[in-house]
Amino acid sequence: MTGTYDESSTNAGVPRASWAAAQRALGSIDVPTLLARQHQADRLLDADGAGHLVHELALDRNPLRGGASTTHSRPWRLDPLPFVIDAAEFAFLAKAAAQRMRLLSALIDDCHAAQRVVREGCIPGQVLFGLPSFRPSSATASRNGPALVHYALDIVRDSAGVWRIVQDLTDAPSGLGYALLNRSVLSRLIPEALRSVRASAIHDHADALRQALTLSAPPGRPSPRIVVLSSGPTHPTYVEHSYLATRLGFHLVEGADMVMREGRLWLRALDGLEPIDVVYRRIEDALLDPLEAGHRGAGTGIAGIVWGASGAGLTLANSFGSALGEASQLWPYLSAASELLIGERPLLDTLDESAGFADLATAPVFCASGEPRLGNSPVVVRLQVVMGPDGPTVMNGGTGRVLAAGDDPKTPTALRSKDVWVIGAVGASRSYVVTAAPQVDFGTSVPTRAAAALYWMGRAAERAEVAARCTRVVGAQLDQDPTLMAAADGAWTAGVIALLAAAQATGTDPPWALSTEQRIDDALRAAASTAAVQIATLVQEASTVREYLSTATGRILGRLAQAHGDLIDQQRSSDRLDSLLVDLAALSGQLMESTFRGPAWRFLDLGRRLERSLAVLGAVEAGLGMAVAPMAFQPLAEVVLASHESLVAYRRIYRSDVDRSAVLDLLTRNDSNPRSITFQLDRIREHVAGLAWSDGAAFEDRASVAALAPFEPTQVVAPGGRNAIDQWVHDVRTPLLQLSDAIVQRWFADPVRPTIVRSGS
Repeated sequence: MTGTYDESSTNAGVPRASWAAAQRALGSIDVPTLLARQHQADRLLDADGAGHLVHELALDRNPLRGGASTTHSRPWRLDPLPFVIDAAEFAFLAKAAAQRMRLLSALIDDCHAAQRVVREGCIPGQVLFGLPSFRPSSATASRNGPALVHYALDIVRDSAGVWRIVQDLTDAPSGLGYALLNRSVLSRLIPEALRSVRASAIHDHADALRQALTLSAPPGRPSPRIVVLSSGPTHPTYVEHSYLATRLGFHLVEGADMVMREGRLWLRALDGLEPIDVVYRRIEDALLDPLEAGHRGAGTGIAGIVWGASGAGLTLANSFGSALGEASQLWPYLSAASELLIGERPLLDTLDESAGFADLATAPVFCASGEPRLGNSPVVVRLQVVMGPDGPTVMNGGTGRVLAAGDDPKTPTALRSKDVWVIGAVGASRSYVVTAAPQVDFGTSVPTRAAAALYWMGRAAERAEVAARCTRVVGAQLDQDPTLMAAADGAWTAGVIALLAAAQATGTDPPWALSTEQRIDDALRAAASTAAVQIATLVQEASTVREYLSTATGRILGRLAQAHGDLIDQQRSSDRLDSLLVDLAALSGQLMESTFRGPAWRFLDLGRRLERSLAVLGAVEAGLGMAVAPMAFQPLAEVVLASHESLVAYRRIYRSDVDRSAVLDLLTRNDSNPRSITFQLDRIREHVAGLAWSDGAAFEDRASVAALAPFEPTQVVAPGGRNAIDQWVHDVRTPLLQLSDAIVQRWFADPVRPTIVRSGS
């Protein structure tokens, strides 16, 4: 666009030095190359949980917990082309961002205390006191640490090439996690390019934030317990919340995970209430405390947390009332306020709020949607600043947000981000001197909600596998021999329909008015749908506890999320189901071999073992409980064995046609078979013992005794051809269902009289 500043070249078409250097490092930037890099970037984002894991599968309810589920999409992509800033120019921007943070921190403090800016005429009283973000309750706070520990600033070039401030982010500033994630992706995608241009490192900014949060703790807390407060997966930037919690090594918590007691904030953990010293909040002022005036968002926040932070027991980072710094109504008065509060004039001016798309500079952007092309668009750059022990520290990079035509620079709609490279710096990258806190083992500290999510994740993973494998096995057997539908007067058909219903944990059969083919097809479709719902549940639960899962697990979860869409669309081909089962097996391996085996893992595996026990019992009851002719029993028993990964083991051990007693022994009492009831009960026993839970041990003991009780599997004991196995299944299943209920009541329900654990801070 003529007369508009362009980041890549001058109006005369001469490449700018910084972009020319980046282009040389990037090599070819033709459309096919960029499209390939875009696909790789998408894949890597999925692996880190920023693609499908939340944005494509944000469930409102967990079906296993009771309730329907819905999904919605918030796509987000990383442009493979970076936004490039020369180091000398960035030095000025960093200085301006640090100044802005000092100003706004001082302004927030002054407005909620001495109010010099009003008394000396810098800001009209009616303007300040009329702002919804002005929080008079902050006036009496004896706060620990600065008003702003973390600050973000959006800037953009105007069409003349002058940098302008778009907005301040002081309340719960976002973007830091995305910046780290973007750089992580590009460092794996194009590492040579980053090294070639000597782009400044940004990973150590997370260390600076950790130190700043640690130093903001109340006095006398040498190893403070710090949490990252989120409102949950429905928050637009939840991916970042999860990523930051993992990167910083802090618990990711929600409002319901905490409670105020005795002037302190406490975490609802498995062993009682544990003290919290610092809350790095990712939710806004207006959602923080339902007891404060102006609170919105029913059900969010922690009652009394603002009062708790007004004393010496808790630090909020950023402080309550910090949303005031975002008010654009104060912009006309900030120059005078700056001279009053910090003795300096602002280095950057604000952008005219009426500025449109045509008034902004442009930068190279790769558009992968529709017809892939290389184009130009305005980009808003978000800078990240942390208040360290020696003042503000600015991250040497940031996040670029691409604007679509007609966008307000404050609220881009394109949902496309850029990694910001600062290039041309002389010497080594800056490193932060981090004062390490004394080491404290928080490995056994597990929020109750996290334990619950892991438990339900384990159950959903197991149920998804059972439903998918049963669908695959029945479909394959039917493809190989369609005459089975009429075998033994429909006994095979009745058996597999019951087995498919058991795999769904519903026991519901298709209507009898349908033809045999329609009834089987309906049963297969319902089982595939169950697998889809459970996969969605699995992915959703996993997204709330990413800090407990390995990075490699994220990649598997991304593939499972894609499989969910295929199953919803009724794409249940043999190849697709085989691929899904491989991914579920890979997930199981990751959870077993790459998850720290503390209390959190115990609940994850406890859920898997309990669900597998119930699934095997359901299959035995549905597929082996009927007295049927041998010509129907043979294929039906093979379906039962194959649905629970035991057919190969059976053939290797017995080397004969299936025998009811042998099949039952392998599935129920053979403790060398990792799919047997006995094997699951042994693992459950280990977990309840590890949790020192005597009531749970009692339920497991009853199930184990029932499982060892003798029975004659071939004895027909009821009209309609049912076998004695039904009573055995009932006797084993009942204490397991009671154990399931007891787990929820003992570990996941809020106690009436909570025990406060005073294990030190």
